[in-house]
Amino acid sequence: MHRRTFLVSLGAWALAACDGSGGKPPPSPSPATSPPATATSSPAPTATSTATPPPATRPATPAARLDPTGFPIDPTTRLGLVTGEPGNRTIEWGAGPTAHDYSRDDQPAVDPVRANRCGWNARLHVEYEGQPAVDWYIPPGTPVVATMDGMATLMVNTVSNPFDVYGVSREPYLGNPDRDRAPVVPFPGPGGGQGVFVRIDNDGYRTDVAHLDIAGTILAVPSGAWLDGFGPGSDFPALFRDLQDFRVATIVARWQVRAGDRIGASGDSGYSEAPHLHYTIRRRGFAAALCPTAEPGFDDAGWLFRNP
Repeated sequence: MHRRTFLVSLGAWALAACDGSGGKPPPSPSPATSPPATATSSPAPTATSTATPPPATRPATPAARLDPTGFPIDPTTRLGLVTGEPGNRTIEWGAGPTAHDYSRDDQPAVDPVRANRCGWNARLHVEYEGQPAVDWYIPPGTPVVATMDGMATLMVNTVSNPFDVYGVSREPYLGNPDRDRAPVVPFPGPGGGQGVFVRIDNDGYRTDVAHLDIAGTILAVPSGAWLDGFGPGSDFPALFRDLQDFRVATIVARWQVRAGDRIGASGDSGYSEAPHLHYTIRRRGFAAALCPTAEPGFDDAGWLFRNP
């Protein structure tokens, strides 16, 4: 069954100088004695120091961030909002709350319509995909950043969208799906999985940000990160036009990142009912995903709101 499937150096420099001089005037000459001859003083030679100056203070290296905390998008981003009634729903871009407020207040809500009005929450992902994750409805090209330090891998299943390829309506899947018209398996063939996605691994965790836009994402890839046969000039639309099984993906680039680095741009590739960002977190060595929001029913949740 197909499943849809993703900070500061402190530097301080201080220089201090202290100088002082003082004294009393010489005593007046005695009248019984002749005044001394005026002495001509030569200026004292300037002392030249041969000591090696101390090295310049360098900014401290930021501590490693190995836990996936915070948001992979600007948390002040206003989200797209699902409007209308089932059968005639659409997305009004920028009309929703911020990603921060939506993830904190709405996605954990008991009301499924409210909880999914700007993207699928973790419980809906479990229903349709078997694993918790979060989605945010955002326009293609929205910057996406790393939430932890690690090795980033750009992978491509497809640049296409199966709803478009198969001519299947997206409307039943917008927000809280209309179950009567939104089967778990809506396509007669491969669904393309996460489409274009970036995976980050370190010793403790793995994160995925998925359904990216390939044109915007390759701009975030360093020049030396491309694997043989790929590069910023590659014809990705031609190479990855076809839909594939969600378990199939090709690695095209790999590079080290730090939390806060830009790693891509949001899009609409793969099994995506609307332009959005899909975000998942896993512990290394465990297949089960963790819940990024503080939704009820999950033991290890709330990663979006944890401090680094």
